[in-house]
Amino acid sequence: MRTVLRPLIAVAALVALAVPSLAGAASTAAVPIRHLPASGATIRWTVMVRNANTCHWSSSPEVEGFDGTVKCKPGRVVRPATFQANTSTGTKDYTLNLVMRGTTRTVVHLKVVEAGMPAPTTTTTTTTTATTTTTLPPASSPGLTSNNWSGYVLTGGSGGYQAISANWTVPTLDCASVPNGYTADWVGVNGFTGSPGLFQDGTMSGCVSGQQSGYAWWTDEAETYFAPSLFAVAPGDVIDAELWQETSGYWDYYIKDLTSGLVSSAAEPFSGPGTSAEWIAEDPGCPNGDSDCWNNNGELSDFPDFGSVTFTDLGLTTPSGSWTVPPYSDACEMVTTDGSVEVLPSPIQGSGASIAFTVTYEPPGEVSSTAGTAAVKHTQSTFVAPAPRMVPKHQAGQIGSRSIPGPKPELPRIR
Repeated sequence: MRTVLRPLIAVAALVALAVPSLAGAASTAAVPIRHLPASGATIRWTVMVRNANTCHWSSSPEVEGFDGTVKCKPGRVVRPATFQANTSTGTKDYTLNLVMRGTTRTVVHLKVVEAGMPAPTTTTTTTTTATTTTTLPPASSPGLTSNNWSGYVLTGGSGGYQAISANWTVPTLDCASVPNGYTADWVGVNGFTGSPGLFQDGTMSGCVSGQQSGYAWWTDEAETYFAPSLFAVAPGDVIDAELWQETSGYWDYYIKDLTSGLVSSAAEPFSGPGTSAEWIAEDPGCPNGDSDCWNNNGELSDFPDFGSVTFTDLGLTTPSGSWTVPPYSDACEMVTTDGSVEVLPSPIQGSGASIAFTVTYEPPGEVSSTAGTAAVKHTQSTFVAPAPRMVPKHQAGQIGSRSIPGPKPELPRIR
């Protein structure tokens, strides 16, 4: 179309008197502390403002772009702060300050502790003539970041990918917090590489005026990404989505709601190879130009909190046979423009019909995508390789289906 949680710093109860320093504040209320990795990160400091009309932000030592005085109104105020990498081996302490002036003067603080770099690892080799010491480079496990995809993206399959499938449960969206917005879950080929013949099928879930609805769909490049609504789906429905290439070269779609029994299939007369394979949760934007999912400023409304979606019973085939379990470096996390993780995938685990991974919605500002920080939740990898927006927005259509393909094959599962 997002376990160790980092709490969002929110100061809701403010002291309506002058607090001249961090030491003074500590005597009346505990100063919250945010811990960062040595690689640095962008955080959002959230403060509730009351009885104030100006907010003076400052930092010590100075954090570039943070300090300044602005007009502010009562309510929730968020101030981002970007911390550069700490190249020393010792920790580095910062203090962020906010002075609110109005009918009273109130001061609040946030302490930020940035970890130091680990001491270099060395190996020593002793010979009869000399001793050699070598500094080892830091470990690296690159992953992908995208502003609209999260899941797994595979490339390089021997001879191309010929079939992909998965099951998942339609999520329940938080439509109270985001009354208008969409999320999509799907399987596909050629979405990442940009090769001709993009094929995808899956489900769309949306909040429209605070009410959730959803439908099954399929789309491809030949149809200019027009995604017809095939049948309605509801939160909690279990979905089986598959697509595969026939011996004729044509690609077939198959999607079934295992809960309701509704099913649809179609064939597309395109004989190109599958050069990439994807299991994805996506921020699809506004399907069909739906004006309800745009806010008053003409910008795309917030992506709704869908909790988590687990893709299971993963199927994938190539001409050379079944595929092995992909490493975590093939995962893709969804990030916002400020580098905050929006949807974070887990490693792929299990075997056979139980093989699965989960994508989880992350509240804004709680996890940074800076290398080493997202690994707080999944230590197998850090995400350091940015990727562009993957595919155009899906366009919703009317209920309907196309020609029926041949018998649905049994797709080998990843082992």
